[in-house]
Amino acid sequence: MATVTVKINTHTKKTQYLMGLISEIAKPDKNVEIIDEESNHYNEEFVKEIQKSRASKGKVIKTEDLWK
Repeated sequence: MATVTVKINTHTKKTQYLMGLISEIAKPDKNVEIIDEESNHYNEEFVKEIQKSRASKGKVIKTEDLWK
């Protein structure tokens, strides 16, 4: 069995058609599997920290106090 990785920009009509075609091929045939790696780019803990940081308010610090 061969593994093929294809990056598809799903914002165009042609690529949406291609994704639909691949999905239809994968339905009846158990030898074709679609793996969505889009959601696995970042560590969950890292994403939570970024979201927490975005939700919080920042602090104003004088430049004289930075290296004390």
